[in-house]
Parts: sequence; C-alpha cells; structure tokens
Amino acid sequence: MIIKQLNPSYLKNIKSKKISTTLITNLQQNQYRSHTSNSSLPLYYNNNNNGMMDITDFSSESIELIRYRLNSCNKLNYKFNYDTTKKVGEAAVLMPLCIVNGKPSVLFTIRSMSLKTHTGEVSFPGGKRDLTDLSLESTALRETYEEIGIPPSQIEILGQDSIMPNKDRTMKVYPFVGFIKYPIDISKINFNHDEVKGVFSVTLKDLLNHDNRKWGRFSNSKLKYPIFEAQNGFKIWGLTAFILENVLRKINPLRKS
Repeated sequence: MIIKQLNPSYLKNIKSKKISTTLITNLQQNQYRSHTSNSSLPLYYNNNNNGMMDITDFSSESIELIRYRLNSCNKLNYKFNYDTTKKVGEAAVLMPLCIVNGKPSVLFTIRSMSLKTHTGEVSFPGGKRDLTDLSLESTALRETYEEIGIPPSQIEILGQDSIMPNKDRTMKVYPFVGFIKYPIDISKINFNHDEVKGVFSVTLKDLLNHDNRKWGRFSNSKLKYPIFEAQNGFKIWGLTAFILENVLRKINPLRKS
C-alpha cells in the first residue's frame, strides 16, 4: 500500500505559508483514510478508487490543498522557439477562482471588440508587464484590477503555472492562480469597457465534466489543443484553454484526459 505523503520540505515552510500544522495533519490523515477505509471524508474531498482526493469546493482546507498541489508539481519547462527578430516581452494573466451563486467557479473575460488582437475571445485578465510592476505577479494583479475592478487586496495568489508563449511567439506569458476572497455577483462587476466586452463564470463542476471538453488538432501536426464548451455558449480555447487544462490537471490529478 502506497500512501502519498506531503513533501517534507513543504512542511518546513508551514509558518511562512501560513498553513496550520493541524490542517497539514488532517490532510495527511484524510489521505490515509481514503486508502484504508470507506469512512466519510470531509465535503471538500471526492474520494475515488485510487485514494486520491479531488477538489469539489473552495473551503479554506481546499484552498490550501490547491496551493500545495500547485506548488509541489514540477512546472513543465516547455521549449518554444520565440521570434528572435523581435525583443521577447513578458506578460502575466490571472486564473481567478471564485464563488458565484454559492458554487466554486472560475472567472473569465470576453475581450473588447475594439482591441487590436484576439477581439471577442474568452480570456483571463492579464497583459504586458509595465516598468512599474515589481514582479509578474504584480502585473497579473494590476491587470485584473484594471480590467474587472477587483483589487489585489481581495485576491489570494495560490501559485503559478508553467510559462507559455503567445500565438506570435513574441511574449512569455506567466499564468498565476488566485482565489477571490469574497463571493462574486457577476452582474455587479464594474469592468473596463475599453478592454472587456463582458465577464462570465463557469462552475468547477462543469469544467471538470469530461463531456464539456473536446480536443482539436493543429493542421499538419500531432499536437492537440483543448476546447471547453460553457453552458452559456462560450468556447474557451487557445492559450486560455491550455492554462486552464494545466491547472485543472494539477489540482485534480485524476481528472480524465
């Protein structure tokens, strides 16, 4: 019997990450129980035959488990050929986890039709790094505030995903995952109409539903790309879908491929 333990080096940093030893102990005990019995587990775990636990809500315990999984997974060092004829820039986006109508969800924006690129496409809040940004994380938070009016003080950064290129290979995009600390009313989001056409959310349950995701294939290539179909008719694809797929795989390791 193999019991997956939490990384010892992670446990040493409990104080710096503000995670209680009681919570860590509970997580380990719950993982053990999921291997050894059918006893009831906390609501934030969805037990399965392999003894792993899926995230099913955004309770404080689940948020810490998401943080752990994001930071314990090895970030894939994708090797992309960037456009060497131009200076490669840096950008950052935020994948916002949130509570909408009492349900754990992910927040998305629809890009304004007045923008120069990717008009009308579904995306995460984000943009290019400014000289005044102290870090790429600061870029993601600043852009989120500028686009949808949610201040950094209301967002808890949980981790970072692998660096990805933009379509033209002229930009390194740094994805961050953050949790909006207060429930969201979509109708009351004061978004920037110059940059954003609209805002919507998709529940975590729907995003994890295998029936709501399909795969496309690039022409003359074996490489596939994910497409998420939301109930509101929007399609999530491109870089946003790649980031979404990567993060969902990390926080719910046994999700179907």
